[in-house]
Amino acid sequence: MNKHPVWTYSILLVALMALVAFALLQGATTVSLSHLAGQQFNTLFNIRLPRIIAALVSGAMLAVAGAFFQAALRNAIADPSILGIAAGANLFQLLGGLLLPALLFNKFIFALLGGLVAFLLLLQFQKQMDPYRLILIGVALNAMFVGIQQIFTPTTGSSTTTTFATSTWTTTLFLVILGIIGLMLALLLAPWANYLKIGDAQLKTLGVGVTWVRLILLLLAVYLTSTVTASVGVLPFIGIIVPHISRYFVGHDYRQVVPFSVLAGAFLLLLSDTIGRLIVIPNEITAATILAVIGGPFLIFILVRQGRATTRHI
Repeated sequence: MNKHPVWTYSILLVALMALVAFALLQGATTVSLSHLAGQQFNTLFNIRLPRIIAALVSGAMLAVAGAFFQAALRNAIADPSILGIAAGANLFQLLGGLLLPALLFNKFIFALLGGLVAFLLLLQFQKQMDPYRLILIGVALNAMFVGIQQIFTPTTGSSTTTTFATSTWTTTLFLVILGIIGLMLALLLAPWANYLKIGDAQLKTLGVGVTWVRLILLLLAVYLTSTVTASVGVLPFIGIIVPHISRYFVGHDYRQVVPFSVLAGAFLLLLSDTIGRLIVIPNEITAATILAVIGGPFLIFILVRQGRATTRHI
């Protein structure tokens, strides 16, 4: 299809701004800008605004992480939540909180460590396994990490208890700082992902260090995933849904896919969180639950539509 990225970006930006305004004003209590004072101001500025910003940044980071995983592994269903990266980060940040609660930035440090451990375990199978078997290994790792986590937190259930309701300015600003660093690096490295469309042998003849390109993109994806997990928990399927939508609207050039994924990922996660806040007022359905409801059928659709050809045009 003929791509029109300028129009596509414009429409997405307008939709994103409209969604931010709607999410800011709507909730268990409707806020009116004409009567913004006292409790309403506190609700708007100290409760909803950090929550919205956290959702926007988290969605952008996970979408880009998914795009890089898919590019580096040449696998259209690679996603940090499926590969066990997010679950590993979640388990280790929990253990870090139990073992070294006084350590500065312990959640982020241990989440990054857990993401790296899961990544290294997955990497052991990359050379021997085809893409679909690799996904099965990732699913097994994910189940293992979640199972271990439930041993330590038997009353909390699975990682789908993720919620933005506890977002504060402190946690959000930490996420924003680390997120901006990661996303800026992603935008700078986006052209590298295009190299990986070519076969490894051809890249070597061109003098491109394919192993290093792949490794750097994967490590950046692990960083983005672990940072989000340390801040808000595990959020599934964004890394699958958004890159596919991005490639449909702006093509397969990662110089377009990555920036579009930033906006589309932010929109999808904020939309999911906003739906969860409003659908059963005064209670909430978590964004992770909404994403699971959306992402499961989306994954099935990809598998049915493309089958084993999902590795061709990433």
